Amino acid sequence: MNKNNIFITIKKELRSVFRDKKTIIMILAFPLMIGVLIFLYGFMDTEMVGDDNNKYKVGINYTPTEVEQVYIKEMQLETKEYHSDEALKEAYDNGELEAYILKENDTYTIYIDDSDMTATTVGTLVESYLSSYNKYLGDLYLYQNNIDPEVVYDNIQIEFKNVDGEETSSTALMLTMVMGIAFSYIIISISLATINMATSAIATEKENGTLETILTLPITTNELIIGKYLATVIIGLCSSIMGFIITLVSIKIASLKFEIYKEFTMNFPTIALGVLICFVASCLIAGLAIAATSSSKSYKEAQAAGQTLEIISMIPMFIQVLDVNTTTYFYFIPILSHTTILMDLYSNNINYMNLLYTIISTIIYTVIILKFLLTKFKSEKVLFQS
Repeated sequence: MNKNNIFITIKKELRSVFRDKKTIIMILAFPLMIGVLIFLYGFMDTEMVGDDNNKYKVGINYTPTEVEQVYIKEMQLETKEYHSDEALKEAYDNGELEAYILKENDTYTIYIDDSDMTATTVGTLVESYLSSYNKYLGDLYLYQNNIDPEVVYDNIQIEFKNVDGEETSSTALMLTMVMGIAFSYIIISISLATINMATSAIATEKENGTLETILTLPITTNELIIGKYLATVIIGLCSSIMGFIITLVSIKIASLKFEIYKEFTMNFPTIALGVLICFVASCLIAGLAIAATSSSKSYKEAQAAGQTLEIISMIPMFIQVLDVNTTTYFYFIPILSHTTILMDLYSNNINYMNLLYTIISTIIYTVIILKFLLTKFKSEKVLFQS
């Protein structure tokens, strides 16, 4: 086998990709969505829990007690008292308020626009303030009747733990979900990049009739396919590494602003192993992309065939969102294993046997796919459009 022919094929395929600006933008731009996603979740989490530097304006038709004022301040609310309900409603309609409360006897009615995210958050904060005040009134009644509130209320304790029995928190659970989606996006980016490359390398050349011309040159079918395969691996790896770097850098920067990312940690071993997983995933998915598009006679057919692989690569994201319990079998399932092991790496939950299962199984699957491709492309029906 002539290594020079393989190298020339790789250069040719990569050159064709980098000459097409639309293709390279599509291949490399998708990972940028990961960074956007990370910051978006950070802002959403901040909106949900409230921001110490942000005050939400709420109108009321009563004078809050000193105790109420304490709870109002804790919830980052800024209340303004109106002497008539009409003036209160008018101020809300004019956009001066994000919510308002009408009190009649002991009933507090909260008015918000439930189609607005900020208003919904304000409504939650107002409800928390009133719940805290309600508990205070209950405690006061118990003290006045010589009853210890702890005996009444402290009947249960709440803790957060993961499936391995380790202590965690609601913030950690949110971080796990965000990382699961981000790492799934990295694997999806490999699928998108390799499918585009495989379509260009095989289907487009078959459609244009250039594949037959290439094979009249002093190059064997095996050299040609291996060259195209390695070029596809390189494109997939570039896309995944870019997504991987964007993920780590985005979370690190976001941790300076958003509380949700404070518990995120990384070090050299986890970064190195993450790059290794991106590499083996690119090797496998590149082979699957070529296999999926190899029987197509045109660019459109290849794109349609590649959509199946794109859909499969999205499955791990839904599994992470649904919080399905991980089992050892996950580490033998192609594509799913890569997302799962990346999650383990950055959740401080790594089992090196599972890492070994993922790498070895991926190598075995890749070798099988390569042998299949080399055998398949010996057929003229596959090589040339009939």
